[in-house]
Amino acid sequence: MVQEIILLTGATGNVGAVTLEHLLDAGHTVNIVIRRESVIPFFETKFSPAVASGKLCFTHIPDMTVPGVFDEAAASVTAIIHVATPLGPTNLLENLIRPTWTIDANILSAAGKSSTIKRIIVCGTILQAMRAPEDLANTTPTISDKSYNSVPFEIAQNSWVLAYQYAKTKAERNMWAWMEENRKEIGFDVVMLLVPSVTGRSPQVGFKPAEASGGIGEVYKRLWKGGDVDEMFPFFLDTDDVARIHVLSLDRTKVPGNERYLLAAHEIHDLRAVGLKLRAEHPELASRIPELQERPQKTADTFAKLDLSKTDRVFGKDWKSAYESVERTVFDIVKWEEENGGGSN
Repeated sequence: MVQEIILLTGATGNVGAVTLEHLLDAGHTVNIVIRRESVIPFFETKFSPAVASGKLCFTHIPDMTVPGVFDEAAASVTAIIHVATPLGPTNLLENLIRPTWTIDANILSAAGKSSTIKRIIVCGTILQAMRAPEDLANTTPTISDKSYNSVPFEIAQNSWVLAYQYAKTKAERNMWAWMEENRKEIGFDVVMLLVPSVTGRSPQVGFKPAEASGGIGEVYKRLWKGGDVDEMFPFFLDTDDVARIHVLSLDRTKVPGNERYLLAAHEIHDLRAVGLKLRAEHPELASRIPELQERPQKTADTFAKLDLSKTDRVFGKDWKSAYESVERTVFDIVKWEEENGGGSN
């Protein structure tokens, strides 16, 4: 693969942190966007050889919604990988819905002014193709890379979950409209990755297990803290697999651009079955993972059908198993608790 110069957002989060590792391991040069300068020493220590050699540098952008804020950093890179996303829990219109598109628009505008950028890779969500929870148990239609979430603006502010689904979907639609409007003037394409629930390891700065939406937060809430394991979002990928897909997407000869890719393992995330196996294979966890009753294992037949054929052709389908992925999450939680004297609450 050609060595790229990457502008990366979201490196302080889980997916972005693992993607950064994969990019550096592949020999790429990375400029990471940092909102808080206080986190830079973490990266300087962890990746000191890359910093010393110039393979890793930093751009401080406290507010990514400011017009033109990416222009200088984007002027000399060959690709942008955009992982960061607003997650404001209150005042959803101002803190989540509007900034999601504003940041995307700033990135597109900066890329349009750059003479070097050839591709933008956006870390989206599978919820841009399906509405949760309504579509999860609907086995009649098939969800594909042509599907879009149907949450209307009129109810988007009723809850964080609805606002997130609407914001990500609306921003993507706006992005494709911008690309079409500017297609004669720009020299880059876009790869939209529709990422499912993500579990696996958590090497990001300041990792602390918390009961939250998303794969790792759901494992902590449902498996570790005694929640309902049967409510785990069924479609998943491991953090390292998601990161690997982002890096593979840089290769314009193998991954067609101006396309959406629906991502998920072909296995269902059955957290009950995983928890039972963890207790059996790791006796030391028996006192920490609540005892679970054995039930028939979940199968894909009871959930929405996903058409992953395009993704399988382009990226393959050799992904980590649900057990392996959750095992990595669990032992990161164990490590954090041992280093911090018990639970995170």
